[in-house]
Amino acid sequence: MPNWTTPCPNCPRKYRAIGGSGPQPAPVLCIAERPGKDENLRGRVLVGKTGQEWDELYLPLAGLDRSEVRVCNTVLCWAESNKTPSDKEILHCARHHIPDEIEKTNPDVIILMGSTACKLVPGIKLELHHGIPQPTSKVGKLLGWSGWMIPMYHPSIGLHESRWMQICMEDWSALKRYGFDTTLYEEDPPEETTGYHSGGVYNYLNCVAACVEIAIDTESHGSRPWSIQLSHTNGTGILVRAGDTKEMRCLQEWFPLSSADFIFHNASYDLEVLRKLGIHIRSYRDTMQEAFHLGNLPQGLKALAYRLFRHTMTSYNETVRPASIEALQTWMIEALQIAQTDLCFTERVQLNTKVKEVVHKGELESLLDRLLRLTDVSSEYDPWERLHEFWNEPSNEWMVDYVTARVGHYPVLGIANCKLADAVNYACGDADWTGRVAVELARRRAGAFEIYKGDADAL
Repeated sequence: MPNWTTPCPNCPRKYRAIGGSGPQPAPVLCIAERPGKDENLRGRVLVGKTGQEWDELYLPLAGLDRSEVRVCNTVLCWAESNKTPSDKEILHCARHHIPDEIEKTNPDVIILMGSTACKLVPGIKLELHHGIPQPTSKVGKLLGWSGWMIPMYHPSIGLHESRWMQICMEDWSALKRYGFDTTLYEEDPPEETTGYHSGGVYNYLNCVAACVEIAIDTESHGSRPWSIQLSHTNGTGILVRAGDTKEMRCLQEWFPLSSADFIFHNASYDLEVLRKLGIHIRSYRDTMQEAFHLGNLPQGLKALAYRLFRHTMTSYNETVRPASIEALQTWMIEALQIAQTDLCFTERVQLNTKVKEVVHKGELESLLDRLLRLTDVSSEYDPWERLHEFWNEPSNEWMVDYVTARVGHYPVLGIANCKLADAVNYACGDADWTGRVAVELARRRAGAFEIYKGDADAL
């Protein structure tokens, strides 16, 4: 096969810059990490143990041969410690040579192998998207290229830890099964959530048969329970707020009498919230544990829903952060006004002919000034961390007490800041998709742990 070796002016002379190798052009371009020791010595991409694993195991599973693909590295130069490239190194190197690799290959599909290659596209989350083609219209362009990309774990991951080998094999096998037909991976449009409601728990629970599976989820605001969500049918759900004494009493009376099978995702958290609300459950399923025991699935509910159903759930931050930032900004403006008028201090300075009064900012005013400049819905800055430090500093106790007495405690990052409709859609969605995931996991688990006749102990 041809091999391209280009000089790299950004690296020490002792390092060789290894470019791509493979046919020209090719329908598939694979982008790996950086040259290893063997690649550096031989001047070709993926020729060591990792390359052998890729050639003999993963590519055949996808119905491909090394001669049918072109492969290059994100970073061209070998490092003696074989360290993972930094983000700065990735972008600095890749933007000089990846566009040229794409032009030479003119690929139909680009496979990004490993977290280093996936960092070329900000919208790709390897744990969530691995093995599933992603359009650049959804996750962002690859240095100007538009089309379909397939994030994959790096072929070396199975050599380091064998449990990853099964996941990699399934991902590469899927490429052959679907024949690179990316239309089979397109997501369905978001479902309407008209079946999610707040309140009306009595009617919701008494319109179903006595023996039914009911998925349960809870939400807390800060350290306090905020709501319970239940879902017994796909596309439906009910949210009961902890402060609604009438609805909560109905739930407290219903649970001990119910013969339903209860399903949680991360039961240890939800059971503690229920206990605080006076509800105790002994028998249940936990889809997080079930996903873990199957061995080849993520444990997060959002990741499970995406991998099992290609459904993208709204994340907690997407729902809660904008409303919480807005509430916090309103509070900080009010607190800043108090700090400016009541918590500043005046210094009397003696000049030649008169005494001048100089007003100095107090510590709280300086903090709030800075936080208001940095806090924005589009920013990832966390203002709560700094506020928490200030609020818990013993020397600041008198200021904290004064401001809290006037405008209350600062709003925490939590679901209670959201509009009720947004909170209902998010929280009921968690319960709804917990139920759907439970059905699919039960289907996959059926027979997965059976003892084959040949392995059974003789009686």
